[in-house]
Amino acid sequence: MRLVTIQDKAAYDDLCASGVLRCKPELAKWLHEDAFCVAYDWLAEQMKKRISDPPQGVDYPIWAWYMLDGKPARVDLRKGVFSNYRGEQYALTIEVPEGQVLLSDEESWYSVLNDSLLSGADSEEAYEEDEAWFGALPPGEKQDFKHVSWEGIFDIDPFENDWHRRGFDVQATFWELQKEQVVAVRRFIGRQQ
Repeated sequence: MRLVTIQDKAAYDDLCASGVLRCKPELAKWLHEDAFCVAYDWLAEQMKKRISDPPQGVDYPIWAWYMLDGKPARVDLRKGVFSNYRGEQYALTIEVPEGQVLLSDEESWYSVLNDSLLSGADSEEAYEEDEAWFGALPPGEKQDFKHVSWEGIFDIDPFENDWHRRGFDVQATFWELQKEQVVAVRRFIGRQQ
């Protein structure tokens, strides 16, 4: 499966030196936020259920893009997704076996990050009904139902209406990147602080 991942200089140097890149939680700034840890822990559990257990010592995945704007991801530094990086970065085009990758819808992922219900609503009225129903649930049921709703992030079939869009920006997670899986490398300098 062809993917694109953005890695900073330290990660790229580590990949080149060791031959493998794995997430180092101490260097991942988002993993220092308690709310994000809940989302990442949930995703790691889903990866264990849907793909495999991680290699020993690995807790969190590497992230990449599979689709951007409804097309196979490719490095195009004019796209907004590449504009949030700072300093020296490396855009890697990679080939990872399909069975090692878990795909998810980026827009739906924000419900997991925000610890909120992933509603299947297709209108504002339906969304408000879902929220009212969900808000009335007892706390224990609410948490369980919310976690079940999050599994909707794995529905990446393209869909779009006036209220919701899915399957156009598809992210990929996998436990590790092997140096030999790198097809192309493009160095770029992200915007300065």
